[in-house]
Amino acid sequence: MGFDKDFIFGLATSAGQIEGGAKDGGRGESIWDVFAAKPGKIHNGTTPAVACDSYHRFDRDLQNLKFTGVDSYRMSISWSRVMPDGKGQLNQTGVDYYKRCFDALLEAGIKPNVTLYHWDLPQALEDKNGWVNRDTIKYFAEYADKMFSVFGDTVPLWSTVNEPIAAYVGYALGGFAPGRTNEKEGNQARHNILVAHGAAVDAFRASGAAGDIGIVIDIWKRHALRDTEEDRAIMTDQDERNWKFYTDPVLGGSYSDYILSHLASEGTLMDIYDGDLELMHRPIDFYGLNVYNRVPVTADKKTEADFSQGGNFLNNKTEYYPKAIYDAIRLVNELYKLDIPIYITENGTYSIGPEPRGKDKTIQDDDRIKYVSGFLYWLEKAIDEGYDVRGYYLWSLMDNFEWTAGYNYRFGVFETDFDTLECKPKKSALWYRDFIKKVKEK
Repeated sequence: MGFDKDFIFGLATSAGQIEGGAKDGGRGESIWDVFAAKPGKIHNGTTPAVACDSYHRFDRDLQNLKFTGVDSYRMSISWSRVMPDGKGQLNQTGVDYYKRCFDALLEAGIKPNVTLYHWDLPQALEDKNGWVNRDTIKYFAEYADKMFSVFGDTVPLWSTVNEPIAAYVGYALGGFAPGRTNEKEGNQARHNILVAHGAAVDAFRASGAAGDIGIVIDIWKRHALRDTEEDRAIMTDQDERNWKFYTDPVLGGSYSDYILSHLASEGTLMDIYDGDLELMHRPIDFYGLNVYNRVPVTADKKTEADFSQGGNFLNNKTEYYPKAIYDAIRLVNELYKLDIPIYITENGTYSIGPEPRGKDKTIQDDDRIKYVSGFLYWLEKAIDEGYDVRGYYLWSLMDNFEWTAGYNYRFGVFETDFDTLECKPKKSALWYRDFIKKVKEK
């Protein structure tokens, strides 16, 4: 049982992390261009202006995808590359770039899996109050509609939004672009982005595009370290304020009473307009699940210290808990009685700084192989138990601009030399290639 020949194995990236070419071909600024230019926001003061230079080197990326034998490539469109002002006329140079990418992938037998929004809002729209402004919902729907009209016959899989929690981190916590710190605005921004998701689904249905559409929501399930009321309360509160804020309305049709009552009592409840919940709950064709780990929680410092010293950890100090993927798949199915398939749209791990090399100079990223093989084991178990999971995308194709961590966190199965912009396979790329080959030869 387990993975069959039709199961999709892929690799994933996002435009803001790999493309570079920040001022080329008529592209407008994104909020990450502006945020990264501010002192102290990004590790070592780096920016995504060049990143992996995929805007000029897509042929390199395609060769590396072909090397691994993947079935699909998950990538995103830079909104400000195709619509520099976030609205209005298309930038044909940007559109042509993506057309070349999609056509080249299809010619190589690799399905494009395209995300419309992977955190890089055009700065022109941020100047109009960004995701806090409800007008951004209609601008996103306009952008989506234009992408469907241009690429609807080409792209088989679409995601509207990747990890909408990033809007909250950017508007309430200041940790991501645009760097604002207003709790009520953060809640409004993340509400509006979910409404925009629904508006884009409507645009997709109206366009008559041939593929499937979904959304990508990450789940970091909280686990109480002690069987106490106090720890269970922390677990519940953090689950509600994090992943359930998104999955409840999108997959379940409404926010929970818990989140509505708590935000109201705190004075940070977003404005919810008539029809918003219906839009957010539009039927989708698949659910994209990003899953990296669980989050152990406790109110007791000694328990926390004991766990951090006695747990099973990778070299980057994160817990090795591959069952997280099984837990998340089972959780969403039980909570929402899913009748649509799941794609694992991101899963992977990172090194901090340079990774060890073997005698042949190839990076020996054994931790990554251990991590991915463990998650694939638990994913196969979920499939064997009857859960409908159709694909797995490893994050990431190559080391790239990892948001506020800059180029210090390296997720790639290909190493990127950020001086020469060469990309070479790590040991994990060879392992993933061989794993895929074995499945396909079964």
